[in-house]
Amino acid sequence: MSPGRRPRPSAMPHPHLIWLRSAATVLLSCVVGQAGWAAAVLGGDPRYVVYHQVGAWVTLVVAVATAVVYLVLRRSAGPVNVTLAVAAAVVVTVQFSLGELGVEFRAVHIFTGVLLAMLVTALTSWTYRHRMPQDAADSSSSSPRSV
Repeated sequence: MSPGRRPRPSAMPHPHLIWLRSAATVLLSCVVGQAGWAAAVLGGDPRYVVYHQVGAWVTLVVAVATAVVYLVLRRSAGPVNVTLAVAAAVVVTVQFSLGELGVEFRAVHIFTGVLLAMLVTALTSWTYRHRMPQDAADSSSSSPRSV
């Protein structure tokens, strides 16, 4: 590089991609946090049950909000990501219900949690690798209504 030239800063992603990536990342953080609280409880420390219960409500709200973000930005997100986001919200709802049913369903609750972690990881990975469709990227507005 010649002396007076600076490296060109990389362009920011489209605002829709920022919203989608942020939603997926927050959801993944909630699911990983829930796995941590569950591990502490299964490790024999009952003090963490309350954290896992509160985290379940937070994760449920975040999962539904994430699905809404993907549905609103569906043309920018693409059909695979929208399907993964809605599936994640459904599985979180099932997972929440299994937790509410109690100890009798603990094994199913744990297995569903593993599947949920895999699903949300796939959503996050696909979202970060996703490129904007040309018709959505050409939009002059970042408003979801224009996409």
